[in-house]
Amino acid sequence: MAKRSANHVWDSVCQQSLVKEINPLTFNTWFTTAKPYISDERTFGLSVPNEYAMEYIAQYTEQIESALKDLTRVHYSLEVVVRPDGSVPKKEDREKQSTLEFNHNGSFQIGRLNPDYSFSTFIVGSGNNFAHAASVAVASMESGGNYNPLFLYGGSGLGKTHLMHAIGNQVRHDFPHKRVVYVQSEQFVNEFIACIQKNDFEAFRNHYRLADMLLIDDIQFIESKERMQIEFFYTFNALYESGKNIVLTCDKPPQSLASLTDRLRTRFISGLTIDIQPPDYETRIAILKNLCRAQRVDIAPDIIEYIANNITSNVREIEGAFKTITALMMMGTEVTIDMARQALQSVIQPGAVKPLDFPLIMEIVAHYYGVTVDDLKSRQRSSDIVEPRQVAMYLCRKKLNKTLKEIGVAFGGKNHATVIHAYDKIAEGIKEDAALSETVGNLEMRLQ
Repeated sequence: MAKRSANHVWDSVCQQSLVKEINPLTFNTWFTTAKPYISDERTFGLSVPNEYAMEYIAQYTEQIESALKDLTRVHYSLEVVVRPDGSVPKKEDREKQSTLEFNHNGSFQIGRLNPDYSFSTFIVGSGNNFAHAASVAVASMESGGNYNPLFLYGGSGLGKTHLMHAIGNQVRHDFPHKRVVYVQSEQFVNEFIACIQKNDFEAFRNHYRLADMLLIDDIQFIESKERMQIEFFYTFNALYESGKNIVLTCDKPPQSLASLTDRLRTRFISGLTIDIQPPDYETRIAILKNLCRAQRVDIAPDIIEYIANNITSNVREIEGAFKTITALMMMGTEVTIDMARQALQSVIQPGAVKPLDFPLIMEIVAHYYGVTVDDLKSRQRSSDIVEPRQVAMYLCRKKLNKTLKEIGVAFGGKNHATVIHAYDKIAEGIKEDAALSETVGNLEMRLQ
C-alpha cells in the first residue's frame, strides 16, 4: 500500500472511531502528530515524535486494530515507533527495534533492554536503596553466591523492571563478551508452549542455559504451570551450578507464590530477596524534579508538591501525572494549580486514601511477610506466623488510639496479656535485632 493510502486509512480511523471516544485535548496532542505507514501486509505502523506519544497511543492499540479491520477488512497488527525527526522508519530500522521474539523455526533473539533504564536515571530513596545497591553489585559481575539469585519484589510501578534493565544494560556495556538474556516471563511461557507443540526443546534450552546472566521479569506468571516450573527448575540449576547470575522480579515474595513448587521456592530464597517499597515524600519530589530536568520543562513548585502529596503508591502513577501536566504545557497554556487539580482528578480523588485502621495495618503486614490476614487472626503458633502477628499488634498499639481489648478483639479474640506480650517482645527486639528493626521501620514507612 502506498504512503497516500496509509494516510487515507489513518485519517478514516481517526474520524470514524478515535475522535468520537478520545477527549479533544488528548487526541490533538498525541494522535494528530502520528505519521502512518504500512510495514508489511499485516502490520500498520505509526511514527510518533516521542515516548509520551507512543505510550498514549499504545493504550488504544486494541481499539485502533479493531477500527483498521472494520475499515480495510485486513487484520493489521499495530506497531508504534519513535522518530523525533518525523520520518517514517525504514525496514532495517524497524527490525532493530524488535523485542524478544520466538519464531516457529526455533530461533530466538536476545530481549531488548530499554536504554533509558539505567542506574543514573534511577532515583534512590529509603524504600529502594537496598535494592539499588544490590543491583549495582550484581551488575559488577562480582556479587558472588550471596546475591544469586537476586529476587526483587514489590507492587506495580515501584522500579523493579527499571533496576532489572539497568543491570542488563550495565553488564552489556562493561562486559560486552557476556551473554545477557532478558525476557518477560509471559514470553518465556509462550516460547515453552511453542516448543511443546513442536516437541522440540533443544533450541529453548540452549538459548537460556548458555546465558551468562538471565533476567526474567514478572516470574509470578509461571505459577500453576507445573510443566513450565519443571523446565525452569532445570534451567535455574544449570545456570546456578555454572556460577551464572540470575535476576528475577515478582509482585510478591517467594513465600506468597502458593502454586510454586517447594524446590523452586527454596531456590528463589537461597540468594538475596529484597522488597521494594513505595517512595517516601522526599523521593517522590526528587522523581518529579528529575523528570523536569530530563524533559527540560519547568513545573511550578506547588504543582510538584500537589502531585507528591497525593500520589503515594508508585512511581508509574507519578510519571503519568507528570505527563498529563506536560501535555497541558505543550498546548502553550500556563498551568495553574487549579488546572492541575482538574486535569489530575481521574487519578487524584479526594478521600481516596485509605484510613489507617486495623484492616489496613494487618493487610500491609500480611503482604510484607507473605502470609494472610486470617493467619494473623488465627491461633497458629508457628514461627512464620507468630512474628508477623506480633509486629502487627505492635504497630496497631503504636499507631492507633485503641485499647488493648480492642486490639485483641481485632486479632481474633486475643486477650490483653497477649497484646502486651507482643508489644513488649517487638519493642525489645527492635533494640537488639537489626533485621527486625529494619523490617518494622519499613512497615512504618508504608503506613505513612
